[in-house]
Amino acid sequence: MTEPSVSTYRGWEIVHLTSDQLEVDVVPGKGGDVTSVRWRPLGIDVLWRTRWGLRPRGEHTTVGSSEALLSQAYPGGWQTVFPNAGSPSIEHGVEWGMHGEAWLASYDWAIDDGVSPGAAGVELRTDLVRSPFSVVKRVTVEGPAVTVTETATNDGAEPVEVTWSQHPAFGAPLVGPAARVEAAARTVWLDPATPSAWPLLPGGADLSRVPAPGSGVSRLAFLADFAEGRAGIVNDELGLRADLTWDTSLMPHAWYWLEAGGI
Repeated sequence: MTEPSVSTYRGWEIVHLTSDQLEVDVVPGKGGDVTSVRWRPLGIDVLWRTRWGLRPRGEHTTVGSSEALLSQAYPGGWQTVFPNAGSPSIEHGVEWGMHGEAWLASYDWAIDDGVSPGAAGVELRTDLVRSPFSVVKRVTVEGPAVTVTETATNDGAEPVEVTWSQHPAFGAPLVGPAARVEAAARTVWLDPATPSAWPLLPGGADLSRVPAPGSGVSRLAFLADFAEGRAGIVNDELGLRADLTWDTSLMPHAWYWLEAGGI
C-alpha cells in the first residue's frame, strides 16, 4: 500500500493518491470529488477544470437556483450524482437540487487499508440530509487505473427511488480536434422520440468526432444498448487515451455531454 499524502488548497483538504503511473487528487469536503487524474509519463491531467476552479471553502454564495449554486461550486473533475440527476425535483415533499446532494456533501475520510501493495486508496462516508441515505465511497489508484466504488444505504423506513450516476468531465489537451470518442453503445437517444445508431445523431452529427474549441457546438445525448460497459476518449497525437468501464447491470445508460462554445 502507498500512503496517501494530504495538502490544503483554498481551505480544502486535498488527499493525494499515487501509483507508478497516476497522480489523483480527492477533495473529501466537497462531494468526495476527484479533481485531478494526472498521467505521470506525460505529465497530463485528463480531467477538465472550470475557469474558477475549486472555490475557497466557506465563501459567500450569490442567490440563485440549485443549478446556479451547484455550478458556482463546480470545480470540474469527477463527481457522484445521487440521489437526483439533472433538473431539481420534489421527492416525498422535499426539494432535491440539481444533480443531488451527494455532489455537495462533506465526507469524513480514512485511508483504505484494504488495497493491494503498490496501490493507494481512501474511504469516504457521509449522511445525506434531504434524503434518508448514508453513502460510502472508495477511491483506489493502482497502476494506470482509478476505481470508484460506492454503496448507498437507505436508513429510512420506506423505499425511495433515486437516480445514481458518475459525472467525469474530460478536457484539453486530451480532448480536442485530434481526439475521438469510442463507446460500446448501439443506440443514441437525442430525445424519447428520436433514437439513432451510435455514433450518429439524427441529421448526421457524428458523436465520435470532437469539434474545435470555440466552434459553437454543444451536444447532449443519452447512449444505450451497450454491448459492454465501456467508453473512452482517444488522442493518437498524444499517444494517450482515457477509458471508462462499468457494470451495465447497475448503470445501463450513459450521458454524453460536450461543450465547445455552444449555447
